[in-house]
Amino acid sequence: MYFLQSHILSRRTQLLLHSDLDLMEEVTREMANNVSSDFEYPQASLLLTSMKSRLENLSVVSSERCIYRVPKKFRDVNEYAYTPRLVSIGPFHHGKGDLKAMEEHKWRHLQNFLKQTNVNLDDLVQIIKDSEEMARNCYADTIEMTSDEFVQIMIVDATFIIDILLGTAFPKLTCAIESIYNRSNLMFDIYRDMLLIENQLPYFILGHVLDFANSKAPSSSIRWPSILDLTHAYFECYVRLKRAPQSVESSEVKHFVDFLRLRLRPIKPRQLSKWGVKFEVTRSLTELHEAGVKFKVASTAHLLDIQFSDGVLEIPFIRVTEITEVLFRNLIALEQCHCEVSYISDYIVFMDTLINTPNDVELLVKYGIMKIMLADNAEASMLFNNLAKELLYDSEVFYYSRLCGDLNDYCKVRWHKWKATLKHNYFNTPWAAISVIAAVILLVLTFIQAVCSILQVK
Repeated sequence: MYFLQSHILSRRTQLLLHSDLDLMEEVTREMANNVSSDFEYPQASLLLTSMKSRLENLSVVSSERCIYRVPKKFRDVNEYAYTPRLVSIGPFHHGKGDLKAMEEHKWRHLQNFLKQTNVNLDDLVQIIKDSEEMARNCYADTIEMTSDEFVQIMIVDATFIIDILLGTAFPKLTCAIESIYNRSNLMFDIYRDMLLIENQLPYFILGHVLDFANSKAPSSSIRWPSILDLTHAYFECYVRLKRAPQSVESSEVKHFVDFLRLRLRPIKPRQLSKWGVKFEVTRSLTELHEAGVKFKVASTAHLLDIQFSDGVLEIPFIRVTEITEVLFRNLIALEQCHCEVSYISDYIVFMDTLINTPNDVELLVKYGIMKIMLADNAEASMLFNNLAKELLYDSEVFYYSRLCGDLNDYCKVRWHKWKATLKHNYFNTPWAAISVIAAVILLVLTFIQAVCSILQVK
């Protein structure tokens, strides 16, 4: 450093003696280079090393991911709808204080599972160990657990779920432990927690465990149903799903929430809005009613298959209960995070458009389209309005765009509104209709009498 300073002073002396501007610039550059070399480069080197290390250690984004954390914008609207109340399934909520009470109970289900099958725990551990990497890849977040911790969670939770499904849907095929199956409040809370997107186990893990148990069963014993049949039977007890013409293969199901999404998907293909016509959402049920649209409960059991033809809007029956919001919110979260098509989200946007006030809900109840198991129509109206909060939709691929267009076109025809007004105001009851008819007859008779009087005068 002393040599450097002497060198710089010598050059400055030359500068003063010769007044050379070029020499001044050269000295300035030399000083800057020396300072950078001595002081800045070590810091830059550390930063560069740190950034390279971070880039090299980024976790791989797997194409198998299907279990997600709920986006904050949805969670902020209603955190309760995404949070387990009784039991944790999988790693996301494992170990939380208010869920620990069920942990010992889950181990009892594992014990029960092993007692009723010829499955050895050693074999079960090896099966899950072999599938550990694939199971980890199903979670969108990196699971910061050791291999042993993760495998243990998969085994305990998988056998717990299978035991619960069997005990609920096929109680004669299994030996129920304690009295949990007779405690409806506990069973309902378990069912509710199985609907949460953050509380899922990879579906193939359940299939592996159940298939292995069946393979070890003696040929003379009764075999348990497949995981797909077991899942359908279990959720039929609560959601009341109907078997649809289209089938769902076990290989395409990612987890329970995905199973429900596949079961609820519409049969008919998407119909886009008319060419060259800008898409607009339709009006509320009350406004449609005033414009002459009639309402009818659809014959189909497929919730999303809403049709409009000849002035009649057919909507499939829906039962609105305390679990409805939890179910739809987690289906929407899955679609928004994972799916290319968003049938459930589009359905909720469409229903939110139809339902603005308790009067709109009252129309659905009146025509047998909706059954309310909540406090009142106002609560049901608020439920659908809140479901649509923070929910975006693509107008170019909106599933009900053609339906909305047809409804709007129908409402633009004035004759439909006039006819509806006449019916609502003057023919809404048999007595009102009789009164109107009598008034018309009286008016006609009065007119005839007046004409006859004029003719007699002439």
